[in-house]
Amino acid sequence: MNSVSVLQWIKNHLGPIIRQALSARPGTIYTEDWLAAMAYRETGFLLHRYIPRKYSFEKISELMHGDYCQRKGETKKSYHGYSFWQIDTGSYPDFISSGDWKDPLKSCIKAIDVLEEKRKYLLTRCRLKGDELNRAITAAYNCGQGNVIKAVNKKLPIDYYTFNRDYSQQVWLFRKEYSVLKETGVEVNR
Repeated sequence: MNSVSVLQWIKNHLGPIIRQALSARPGTIYTEDWLAAMAYRETGFLLHRYIPRKYSFEKISELMHGDYCQRKGETKKSYHGYSFWQIDTGSYPDFISSGDWKDPLKSCIKAIDVLEEKRKYLLTRCRLKGDELNRAITAAYNCGQGNVIKAVNKKLPIDYYTFNRDYSQQVWLFRKEYSVLKETGVEVNR
């Protein structure tokens, strides 16, 4: 299974949900390809595992928890991200404990709200604009807006504090791949 086939799976299964979430949050800057690419960047490693097993969409939705590790100050390992968009347990514990992360629509809406929170914070603390601001918002989703501001102030790449130092760069690459799929309308067996 390659990235194109997983992105096609995302298009087939999450595309309609993403569009519905975007209609629930009119006026935001986010797009279907942006949110789909983030879902791939966040949970592609899980999708590469579960799609070939022919799990149902509902079962895969319930298995979307990752980042299993022991964080500083914790006594044991636990999951720290939930849903296709890996909503963080430390930042949004009420959302996670509610179980709403299992609902892809609610999770997508939450991801939009998290991105918007990052955007509003960055707008008050830096002068980035256009694509550079959008990349910063995306990087902040991964490493926090404070780390993005620190990178900007130190004149480091926006992704400097993200996982593998390439988060927004990867999301932008996946956006392009997804957009090609969307335009061609190629379907993959469900």
